[in-house]
Amino acid sequence: MMDGRSQGAVRSMLVAALSCLFLVSLPSLHNILHTHTLTADVKDPSLHDEKSEEEGRVKPSGEDYFGLAGEQILTEMKAENIEKNLRYLTSKGHMAGSQQDLEQAEYLREAWQQAGLDQAFLQPYHVQLSHPDINKPNKVYLLDEAGHIKFRSSIMEEGTYDETIPPAFLAFSPAATIQTSEMVYVNYGRYEDFLVVEGAGVSVVGRLVIARLGRGFRGDKVHNAQRFNATGIILYTDPSDYHPEWERGAAAYPSSIWLPDTGIQRGTILWRDGDPTTPLYPTLEGVYRVPDEETDTPSIPAHCISYRDALKLLVNLGGKEVPEAWRGALNITYRMGPQLAKPGWSIKLEVNNVKRIVPTYNVIGYIRGAEEPDRYVMYANHRDSWTFGSCDPSSATAVQMEMIRAFGTMLAAGWRPRRSMVFTSWGAGEFGFFGSTEMVEEYLQVLGARAVAFLNVDQAIVHPYNLMVSATPLLHKLTREATKRVPAPDPKLGYVTLWDHWTQRVRYSGQDHIDYNLASISDHAPVYQRAGVPIFYTVWKNNFPELKLSDYPIYHTTYEDFDAMKNILDPTFSYHLALGRLWALMGIGLADAKLLPVDPLDETLMLRRMVSGLRQDYGPLLDQHGITLDHVEAAISRFQEAALSFTSFVANLTHVPSLLARQLNDQVMALEKSYIFSEGSPIRPHMKNMILGTSNLNQYQGVLAPGVRDALWEATQCPESCDGHWRLVRHQLSILQCVINSAGLIMKDIRSL
Repeated sequence: MMDGRSQGAVRSMLVAALSCLFLVSLPSLHNILHTHTLTADVKDPSLHDEKSEEEGRVKPSGEDYFGLAGEQILTEMKAENIEKNLRYLTSKGHMAGSQQDLEQAEYLREAWQQAGLDQAFLQPYHVQLSHPDINKPNKVYLLDEAGHIKFRSSIMEEGTYDETIPPAFLAFSPAATIQTSEMVYVNYGRYEDFLVVEGAGVSVVGRLVIARLGRGFRGDKVHNAQRFNATGIILYTDPSDYHPEWERGAAAYPSSIWLPDTGIQRGTILWRDGDPTTPLYPTLEGVYRVPDEETDTPSIPAHCISYRDALKLLVNLGGKEVPEAWRGALNITYRMGPQLAKPGWSIKLEVNNVKRIVPTYNVIGYIRGAEEPDRYVMYANHRDSWTFGSCDPSSATAVQMEMIRAFGTMLAAGWRPRRSMVFTSWGAGEFGFFGSTEMVEEYLQVLGARAVAFLNVDQAIVHPYNLMVSATPLLHKLTREATKRVPAPDPKLGYVTLWDHWTQRVRYSGQDHIDYNLASISDHAPVYQRAGVPIFYTVWKNNFPELKLSDYPIYHTTYEDFDAMKNILDPTFSYHLALGRLWALMGIGLADAKLLPVDPLDETLMLRRMVSGLRQDYGPLLDQHGITLDHVEAAISRFQEAALSFTSFVANLTHVPSLLARQLNDQVMALEKSYIFSEGSPIRPHMKNMILGTSNLNQYQGVLAPGVRDALWEATQCPESCDGHWRLVRHQLSILQCVINSAGLIMKDIRSL
């Protein structure tokens, strides 16, 4: 808590910072604002008469957040252009660090320039990436008692060879060779799965383990194996998760979405975002790089194989049968190990990955705002793919290209948004959000002062059943309104608008239309975890209650090609178009409105749910240790009171001078940024958002109050004297209370402290 003098000092610094916003250009993004200083053709209402003060594309009490620009973008975007874009983007593999990835970056830059953006350029970062050694591909061997090779795993999917596609590998697995006669099956490799193995009297210490992919981030599976002192891990795609109709003889791709038995899911196993050699700071020229042996990267070898190859290993595994829930869909008896069924036989895991410092390229595009060029609405998508990437990420890249073309057409016709729009195509997103993390680290203070929102689409289409939307509360209101303006993708289903489709069909997120499960599944993670910028993320997903797929079946395999999208998932590209229109409208609403169309009261719903979740999961335990949540709840009540006062004030406005609009907008822009705590979570200091975060056991799972939950997890795992752990819980609850209190202070009337 700050005393009056501290509050006054902070307020003085904020005023000084706001003054500087008009003078400082966006650093080193080729001096975007420096090259576009105010001229006579750029009208700044703060520099003109009172008549211009009354102007604004959206009235403060209006319900139309999109205006004529919204109508124009809906008409201008075309599905056939998205299809054309995707055909090009999937013509070659484009893994980060490859020549093909650079070619696509340059192609996007040129396309954005031709579309009419004010500026488009490449922004390189030299980062450490991990690639397979093409001359010594990674493999798994099964050897008999004489050392003869009885089986060797495939390095590529069957019938899909392309020189731009890397052989099977998991990025950031260290190079190593392990040969052993012992292997343990650990189900999905979750933390609780390793506990079950221990409870069954089977140790993984010093042994190789094998786990199926799905139900969590592959990097966490490797991390768990490392936690329990295994020597290496093999990951495979069991047909129970990737082809559940396999036993019934149903056809796989190209006849369906199901994964063929030779499919190999590549991916990263890095559990911290960004270049591991420059933790928490950007890879600028001349910066210190942490020695490789001191980085927080996996220390045991890991490799990925198909379920055809996994069958050869698992059928040779001895030991007791696994629990029924652990049995996959292979036609074998699933056993836990550790012994192999045949005495003298062994398994060899050989990984030959190579780490190199190579350039990765962000493509940055920019539309200068007419009245507030120093306020940025950011559109984001990563560009690189492990293979052809028709879903991940090129479906979204294709949509982004068409959206930019449409915006360019509107610019040529005379439209210009009130605030600036920044378009980003991140490099090396698949390796651990490298391009976005490095930019966030370099521009952290700029984003904190100027970023309005971060609208991220990683992949547009996984399965065309229904939308999944994750967003921080400030963007919930606008999301609902935007979906009501977008036509439904398939009128034959009986829906008129995207809102109808989204709200009347079964949703991936269950009863909630929008969830807070931001997790660490895409490039928005470093933005909300480090800068606190409001986030929007969406994707078309499958009918989860029916299919229960944790991934889409062809995920990160060579079968993720153009034909999969054109022939199976979205032949008319109407679902691409619907998502693109929603994406575009979100940005127009935020960039054009005089007063940002957000509702801080939506924040209260999340905060109340956060406390309810803590009580449900840990209430009796907290009571047992004399720990109360009352102070956190009191801070939420104070925030709610301030938010109610703010919304009431705005609702009653009939005239909004530009300076007042700026002040009110700055309040809501700072709201979610107040959740940032510089020290971060106690066991994950790189995660600095104290309200929104991820599970420390599964980065694909979002949680509320991550710092508190990290401390509680540590306390509940403590085997002996745990007083220090429970003191840490109290400490984290105090930090949680303080960031909520800061949010309440942000929302207070600007005319008083």
